[in-house]
Amino acid sequence: MRSIFRDFTYDYFSILSYPKEKWGDFWAAYREKHPRVLEEYMFKNNLDDRTLSGEIEKLERREIDRLSHYWESHGPIEKGRVLKNLGKISSQLHLEREDFVIHILGALGKQEHLIVPTSKGNVVMIDLLHCWSEGNIKDFSAVAMRALEDFIEYSEMNVRISMSLEEKVQRFDRLLKYIEMSTKECGFDEKMTIISKLLDKYVDYYNWTGFYLSDGDNSLILGPYVGEPTEHVRIGFGSGICGQAAETKSVFLIPDVSQETNYLSCSARTKSEIVLPLIVDERVIGELDIDSHFQNSFDDLDREFLEKTCRLLIES
Repeated sequence: MRSIFRDFTYDYFSILSYPKEKWGDFWAAYREKHPRVLEEYMFKNNLDDRTLSGEIEKLERREIDRLSHYWESHGPIEKGRVLKNLGKISSQLHLEREDFVIHILGALGKQEHLIVPTSKGNVVMIDLLHCWSEGNIKDFSAVAMRALEDFIEYSEMNVRISMSLEEKVQRFDRLLKYIEMSTKECGFDEKMTIISKLLDKYVDYYNWTGFYLSDGDNSLILGPYVGEPTEHVRIGFGSGICGQAAETKSVFLIPDVSQETNYLSCSARTKSEIVLPLIVDERVIGELDIDSHFQNSFDDLDREFLEKTCRLLIES
């Protein structure tokens, strides 16, 4: 079996060699070693450099030290179990494609695992600190299997910008059905949260995904989202792309935001954007806003899929 399972926790446990007041410096060095994975981890948990410092401050040296000692003695056993179970499901994972690796890392304890698309394939990242905090570390093999089951599902539904038209149509149809099933018994607010997470997770080029809600006074208020934190928590109708979409009740599909004179920049990474107003009884109650780190990301397929997604939300 090719080497798809790697333990990088030794990088993480070097935090113990730093005084607590220098843990921000540790994280900067840590990110240099695992830039793509830790950047995605921050985005998925709505963190930027400003809010990150508060999360680092919450980490406890005693718990990380205890985790380090536990993993030193029990890690080899747990990893052996994972490798044994990998062999049992190798046919489902299509190991011959070499399109993913599993990385064990430590992070902030925010989530058990994360699937990160990269230019060389997908990284299935497992946060050992979360496993420790939640008491799952004694059955680490089950944690790894959950992550792999999630990856199998992801690989069947993931939409990439490089896909053929036919593939994207099939994947969008599959994803729409999954969104409908996942939100069927949910209220409006919960649906927004779930939709934001699912769109962000399954469409590679949706790099900031969230909702704004109308306050009834010609302003939009930031709602649930996944991505880098934004300073635009309130936007007036007519201001920026989001405000224009709300004012005109029209979908705005922007292939290159740098060409827009009325664009409100949320991130230097954003290159294109699509905004879809949520309209009930001819009144704008909010909108779905998606940014991409690539120009010309959105086309009519995205628009049609997202319009159907919005209908699932407002027609409940």
